[in-house]
Amino acid sequence: MGKFLADLERDMEREASRLGSERPSLDTIYLGGGTPSHLPAEDIAGLLKKCGDLFQVEPEAEITMEANPEDIAPDRAGVWRAAGVNRMSLGLQSLNDSALAPRGRAYTSGQAIEAARMARNAGFGNLGVDLIAGLPGETVGSFLSGVERVVQEISPEHVSVYLLETADVGLMTPLTRAVATGRTALPAEEETVEMYVGARDRLKGSGYRHYEISNFARPGHESRHNLKYWTSRPYLGVGPSAHSLVAGRRYEKPADMPRWASGARSDYTLDVAQARLREALVLQLRLLEGVDLTRFSDQWGADPAQLLSRQIQQLEADGLLVHSRGRLALTDRGLLLSNEVFGALT
Repeated sequence: MGKFLADLERDMEREASRLGSERPSLDTIYLGGGTPSHLPAEDIAGLLKKCGDLFQVEPEAEITMEANPEDIAPDRAGVWRAAGVNRMSLGLQSLNDSALAPRGRAYTSGQAIEAARMARNAGFGNLGVDLIAGLPGETVGSFLSGVERVVQEISPEHVSVYLLETADVGLMTPLTRAVATGRTALPAEEETVEMYVGARDRLKGSGYRHYEISNFARPGHESRHNLKYWTSRPYLGVGPSAHSLVAGRRYEKPADMPRWASGARSDYTLDVAQARLREALVLQLRLLEGVDLTRFSDQWGADPAQLLSRQIQQLEADGLLVHSRGRLALTDRGLLLSNEVFGALT
């Protein structure tokens, strides 16, 4: 762990020097994915101090850390908060103990709710939770009951509802292997859709704004950091497997630890202007407000409604897209079939 932290700080130093300006400004910092909450709390504080040494962290910066419920204790949460973390994202996944236990999760639903309470007591006024619809052992009723408990007993500022995906067998997680070999059965696709739609309706009815396919927030608590990805704004990634978009260029760090520690990185910028435009379009279409075509055309130098007129007309006919008053957006059905929409546009 000590070597990893030292390598991570060197990675930060390399990236700061490549930017070529004195202490570049940061308005968001995001610790995660993975499980940064496994690190000793003092090391989180050390990483944020290093950020402050290398960059100009704006006073109102959004500083998020992902945390597992089992890692939260009053003293640790207090150190995180004092170090500058002001937004916590709790990876709950489910509040159904029957779905948690077989996956080896080291907490119960009651302990997860207690973890949220400890975060609140430590001063976290901006709390997000992640839920996954479609886990083995989950039913529509148990999942929506969990959503209800999240709203009533945690009342987070932000909720993410992801659909379980196991199609990428290359990931070969234990769950992926169990599904592939038939040792674990998933809920039917129709049930997973019902979980998502039910969660959406319950959250919207409780005052959450549905602002991105998988994300809901109390007004003013949308993830400022993640909005950068969906609107193609610059971001700088450090750590193994991290991706960056800086000055119009994309690059990624290797997953292999020794190669990453050596400073290796690979450029994967899309060199064709039309390909960059299509990528930006599908990213921004993830937002419920859709795409302002005039603003998009000014930014990217082409009108997607003209460039992709045939595809857009077909998607409109299929009830997946709506093109109205200079704006392009997914329909409710398009939200559920967004991969098909994005595939048609790229």
